[in-house]
Amino acid sequence: MSTFVDFEALKSRVKIEQTMPLLGLKMRQHGDQYRGPCPACKSGGDRALAVNSGKQSYYCFGQRKGGDLIALVAHVRGMTQKDAAAYIEQQCGNSEQSHSDTVHSSRNSSPSPPAQQGRELKPLDYLVFNEGVDGLGLTEETCKVWGAGYAPKGIMRGRFAVPIHDRAGTLLAYVGVAMSEETSPRLHFPNGFDPHSVIFGADRVKEGELYLVREPLDVLTAYQSGVENVVAFLAPITAQQIEMLAALMDAAHCETVELF
Repeated sequence: MSTFVDFEALKSRVKIEQTMPLLGLKMRQHGDQYRGPCPACKSGGDRALAVNSGKQSYYCFGQRKGGDLIALVAHVRGMTQKDAAAYIEQQCGNSEQSHSDTVHSSRNSSPSPPAQQGRELKPLDYLVFNEGVDGLGLTEETCKVWGAGYAPKGIMRGRFAVPIHDRAGTLLAYVGVAMSEETSPRLHFPNGFDPHSVIFGADRVKEGELYLVREPLDVLTAYQSGVENVVAFLAPITAQQIEMLAALMDAAHCETVELF
């Protein structure tokens, strides 16, 4: 029978950075964030796996999932979280050592800006956090930071509603994300709103590396796992959107963009 391991006690003793050399991860550091290839999914390129020491979390762009240090070990080693916790306990125990020399330092990443509040539209005050939202892999804290939640009424009824802001932080509209893969369309917008006219998450972009993902839900999931400066297009890519992305990068002093 497996030895009992107190997950919370383990996470209070062991830092996620200590698991990186145990897993053979070759990561490069940018402030609190470490990036490198994911040995588990072997997809997404040389920077598909992100580890955030500030939030003690990880995110895999290849499989679009993340979590704490126990989840990271479970992901990389292909085991249950219970077995992963036992493995960490065995390897690290009460160790307070810092991460291995395999982690290389670079420049600092930008801090997360505070959430912007819309001025032209009134935020939806009836959005809630329920089991359906939890099933999307989001926490209530993340939903509160982004002003998102399940819409029990209105034009987004039955969907996960997420506010859309322009670069200055003005609230423009809400996008309704389908709660299941079977629901179509995946994204629902109010009448008169042009999804090609804005880049989701642009109001939160700061100087540093920029990441482009497939949809708003991926942006929130990445944020929850400690990865910031993540944006998404809200419609099929056009030349206009490429120009908008280039302008955003220039204004925010983002030297590179990675697509996932």
